Amino acid sequence: MKQFWQAFSVQKRVIFALILRETRTRYGKTRLGHLWALFEPMAHMLIFVAIFSAMGRSSPLGGSVGLLILTGLFPFSLFSNLATQLMNAVSANRVLLSYPHVMPFDVMAARTILEVLTQVTVFTFVLFILYANQLWDLQIDQLLDLIFVILIGSGLGVGVGLINSVLAFKFPSYVQTFGLIQRPLYFMSGIFFVVGYMSTDIQAAFYYNPLAHLIEWFRSAFYVGYDSTFLDKQYLLNVTLVVLFLGLLLQRLVRHKIRQEQ
Repeated sequence: MKQFWQAFSVQKRVIFALILRETRTRYGKTRLGHLWALFEPMAHMLIFVAIFSAMGRSSPLGGSVGLLILTGLFPFSLFSNLATQLMNAVSANRVLLSYPHVMPFDVMAARTILEVLTQVTVFTFVLFILYANQLWDLQIDQLLDLIFVILIGSGLGVGVGLINSVLAFKFPSYVQTFGLIQRPLYFMSGIFFVVGYMSTDIQAAFYYNPLAHLIEWFRSAFYVGYDSTFLDKQYLLNVTLVVLFLGLLLQRLVRHKIRQEQ
């Protein structure tokens, strides 16, 4: 038991050091680097708010169009950024993996923690801006359910990211392939519209996209009075668990090969 806690303490310090390194590498040594994490989602939101305003569109869930887009953009970005950051984790930390105390799991864990904290912070900050401009009335329907959905979205992103990291290790060109896959998902997961208000035929076409269920669950927990008829929680949970299991299994199978090639 003593050896276990000693090993855990070492791993905890390694992950914390990796988080600090990732923060400096990604955002630089100035505050302007951190501002980019805030600017990107706000730029996306403002562009589409301007487009929808010019078209005369309003939010079918009530409130502002900006809030509608934000509640779709946040869960999608949480998944997408985790899947991408974990895919590139090994290639970005090849030198560090030559050290005996640094394992592939550690760099994955560091990137996961940093990305989840960043996304939640950005979401909270943008919500505050909407509230300050009277575009949100400071109401959340089910806060605990909302937190649970964030955990589900994180798990889905981590699972896909783990699988991606193995595929990128075996097939380097897969990095570009996954980028191509994400582009249609950006417009087909319900960020800019509410799948629950679509016809049954359209809902059937979107059913097997777990991101559509993730966004619908997030909005159902966020908006007071919205209960999505499209949402299948069990399907999303099953997909998340399967993807996580496959990701962890693949990582375990190739972790020694990854270290050998550093």
